[in-house]
Amino acid sequence: MATLVIRQKRSKFALKIPHKIFINNQLVGIMNSREVNIHLPEGYYTLTIGSMIPYIYAQANVHPQEQQIHVVEFSDREKWWDILFCIDMILWIADCFFSLPHPWNIAYKIFTNGYFIIWLIYEWSIRKQYFMLSQYSIPISSTQ
Repeated sequence: MATLVIRQKRSKFALKIPHKIFINNQLVGIMNSREVNIHLPEGYYTLTIGSMIPYIYAQANVHPQEQQIHVVEFSDREKWWDILFCIDMILWIADCFFSLPHPWNIAYKIFTNGYFIIWLIYEWSIRKQYFMLSQYSIPISSTQ
């Protein structure tokens, strides 16, 4: 049996969000940890890592072989968008308590609504390759 390792790369402060794992378009399970090991026969497979939100996923063709550990690492493309979103959320909460003077409140509303529309367009455009995938194989020594 070949071993396929799926590993999520995320920062220590990122939310622990589960992901759906599909092999050849069949649901294998839900990934709740940073790493899962799957044992399967040697062959060619289509691996799909999906978000819990429908239509957001990434696919890769994998070829796990015996005597090797095939590793697939994934991470999201959202680092800078998340930082901007957090800043915008802080400003939105502050806007509930403080009011900006006349020309600045209109500029802020235009900026935050424009940013939200651009973010939605970006999310829709990358929905089929939402995660960055990288893969490599580690040979298993025959002395084990």
